[in-house]
Amino acid sequence: MDKIKTAITLALVLLASFAFAQQKDSVKVHPNHYTLTVGAGWTHYINNLQNGDQNMKNNFAGVSFKFFWEPEYRLSLGVETGYYRLFRVSNQVTADTAVQADRVVVPFLLLARMRIIDHFYLGVGMGMAMITSKVSGFGEKIVTKTWSLSNYEVSGSYIYPLNKHLNVGGEIKVFDFGKLDDWMYSLQVLCAVRF
Repeated sequence: MDKIKTAITLALVLLASFAFAQQKDSVKVHPNHYTLTVGAGWTHYINNLQNGDQNMKNNFAGVSFKFFWEPEYRLSLGVETGYYRLFRVSNQVTADTAVQADRVVVPFLLLARMRIIDHFYLGVGMGMAMITSKVSGFGEKIVTKTWSLSNYEVSGSYIYPLNKHLNVGGEIKVFDFGKLDDWMYSLQVLCAVRF
């Protein structure tokens, strides 16, 4: 009787180990990845200026840098920074005197991105931004730097893998700068390296 119990117990243990081993082999495991993304493209600034906007240029090129941690799930977490010129205002005061004002923003954001369907992602980010304003004219230059603490972005991107490590795609994103009460949107081409 003891031999029968031992044989049944041994058979159950072997059957269970084979079943779990087969299940583990049939499930595809995606290890963690990290992605470094560089984006460049067109930005447009939506301002709240009431006067003086007839001489304003608000279309510029911008660049962004992102670093993502991509676990095996759909959600990715990361950080973003970049360089965006919001506007430039130029005015000829006299025949030999011009006045110019520039505003540049450098965001520092925490990001969450989720893959919705293959190659298509939606993302949100929030964080700080350093805003640099520069005014020059009459032989003088004034530069001010301030921090905006309540900024966010919403983005949609399409990222296509060319091979195991290189991805390309495009992204549209909208920024809200809390300190300025202004908006900016951007269309960028992305190049990502996955490691």
